[in-house]
Amino acid sequence: MNRRTLLTRIVQGFSITGLGFITYPFLRAWVPSFDQDLGLEIDLSELAPGESKIVHWLGRNLHVIRRTNETIASLTTVDQPLKDPESQASAQPIFATNAYRSLRADIFVGFSNCTHLGCDVVKQDNGFKCPCHQSDYDAAGRVVEGAAAPLNLEVPNYRYISGNLLKLEPSSAGDA
Repeated sequence: MNRRTLLTRIVQGFSITGLGFITYPFLRAWVPSFDQDLGLEIDLSELAPGESKIVHWLGRNLHVIRRTNETIASLTTVDQPLKDPESQASAQPIFATNAYRSLRADIFVGFSNCTHLGCDVVKQDNGFKCPCHQSDYDAAGRVVEGAAAPLNLEVPNYRYISGNLLKLEPSSAGDA
């Protein structure tokens, strides 16, 4: 090997090493850390029956609602025909396949994106309404028959840490 080839290989080696050091921070920023906690704790103590709040999580808005006793009673008797009353085709954890679509009957947590085109739904007294194409949802986020939206509102994975504190958790493949 002559001197010119040796020097060329040394310069190439330093160039590749330098390129690795330069690109590492960019790659690290694009790939999230596996040990990073993406959960979010929500305090429910300030919500009175009938009140709600919107929480921003993982780039999307969520409705967190404390239902009244009248609303809870209305969910067990369906007044209007629903596309998926048993929530079998909806995106949700297994625990949400009940009439309330929640762990507790008095608290509803659901993403605010309409399942038709993703518009943010608006909370109403008797449920939700999509302002874009007028899709109606009941107080459990179940879509009413005849609406443009094909599915119920998506329910995130969550658990209760204490009586008035819940933690939103990213879904894994076995949760949905």
